[in-house]
Amino acid sequence: MAKFTAQDIVPGQRFEQRQGFFWRVARLIQFPGEDALHVQLINERDSSNTKTVSVSALLDRNLFKLVEKK
Repeated sequence: MAKFTAQDIVPGQRFEQRQGFFWRVARLIQFPGEDALHVQLINERDSSNTKTVSVSALLDRNLFKLVEKK
């Protein structure tokens, strides 16, 4: 299986955070003046709970695990 990379991230994908929380990718964000790409995540249990993390954090298997690839 090929390694999952930043180019593979698309809205709708589901990730599990190590604490057992499940998140869906809402959108990819490129902040002005920043080289790092970020993603906005929405908590599956409470859609008012969102977070923004760098793509590198999302791809860190110590923090998140891909559950559903779109």
